[in-house]
Amino acid sequence: MPSEATPPAPFDVADPTDADDAARLLTERYAAGADRLAWQEQGVTLSPEAAALAVLGDPSPSPDALVALVALTPRGQDVWDLYEHLAMTLARSLEQPVPWETLGRALNTSKQGAKQRFERRQRDAARLDAYRPELERPRPAAAGQRAWLDEHAVELRHVVTLLQFHRAELLAIDTHVAFAVHDLGRIHYMLGDADVLAGARRVMAAIEQAQQDRAALPSWDQVRLTERAWQVVDRLAVLVKLAP
Repeated sequence: MPSEATPPAPFDVADPTDADDAARLLTERYAAGADRLAWQEQGVTLSPEAAALAVLGDPSPSPDALVALVALTPRGQDVWDLYEHLAMTLARSLEQPVPWETLGRALNTSKQGAKQRFERRQRDAARLDAYRPELERPRPAAAGQRAWLDEHAVELRHVVTLLQFHRAELLAIDTHVAFAVHDLGRIHYMLGDADVLAGARRVMAAIEQAQQDRAALPSWDQVRLTERAWQVVDRLAVLVKLAP
């Protein structure tokens, strides 16, 4: 999908089920700062990652924004399948649910195809949880933890979302870290704040174990991640350390 488009078109005629229109609609709706300037002057749309974070970070996303996100998300990647399913769940949970026919157009399939895709994702999650009894029900927040979560849960979940976009990079540390991050993404989607914090602790424990396992190497710096990935990992470490 091209990252550039013609300068903004009238949005009363935009089709959120079309991937190009979806990119324009979400950029017009959510772009700020340098992204807003690039859009207004050059027609450069938000990346799918930035658009997804904006929509899913919106406490009250509109139906057309949710449909646009479904249309915009790349297919066949676990993290994007997760966000697509979340957008569809939110769209179907509205007071006036988005019709399956509309979601089908966004997915380039039929009304029935969209419904089957959604239901298949739900069944997959249920089957996977059968092998993970500890994820079957949300855990209550520990004493003293609830107040911290009330203040920091939104930031924690935002960092967890960012971390999912770097999961492939985290394989450079080891597979245990990558699997812990994958699990954390599922917990973030399905369970409560206390579970997300517990999952974040497991990610940091996996990273610390990997550091110990690599102690015999000349340098931990042999692990090459992008600067952005390290920033996200460092921010998660800070939050986990501060949490009671």
